[in-house]
Amino acid sequence: MKTGKKKREEIDTIIGPHTYFEGTLSCRKGFRIDGRLKGKIECDGSLVIGSEGKVEGEIVADNVFIAGELTGNVTAKNHLELTENGKVCGDITTAKLVIDQGVIFEGRCHMFPQQDILGSSDSLALPAPAASACPHVISLLKDSSFFHHLLVPINKIRRYYSL
Repeated sequence: MKTGKKKREEIDTIIGPHTYFEGTLSCRKGFRIDGRLKGKIECDGSLVIGSEGKVEGEIVADNVFIAGELTGNVTAKNHLELTENGKVCGDITTAKLVIDQGVIFEGRCHMFPQQDILGSSDSLALPAPAASACPHVISLLKDSSFFHHLLVPINKIRRYYSL
């Protein structure tokens, strides 16, 4: 029976609002950033970027909650949540994704079953999305008339400008 309450993970480490850290950071439990961090973060627990937090770099964690700003790629092995004022400029890889209204997200999103993400801590080692996931794109590529419509205007432009 579900009670409707989310299990809260213990936050073990906090980077405060007046703190700046640069480098590689690893942690085994929950971690919260309210200051600034530049570098790579590897977290076996949950990572929270607070509303005043700013991160520039790569993140790999079990769960990620972003209310602040992230410039870089993020891999959340279980769950990724972008809250109302969150801003992400980079690629996302996760099994479960929640994006609230008001979020700014500029990048690509890769969603995989949880077991595929758990098998690899390196987000670049994940498999490419299957071609069957985009059947309409495949059919366009196979349809030669699609390319013909693109080439005709280009050939007219070349003739007009004697290229």
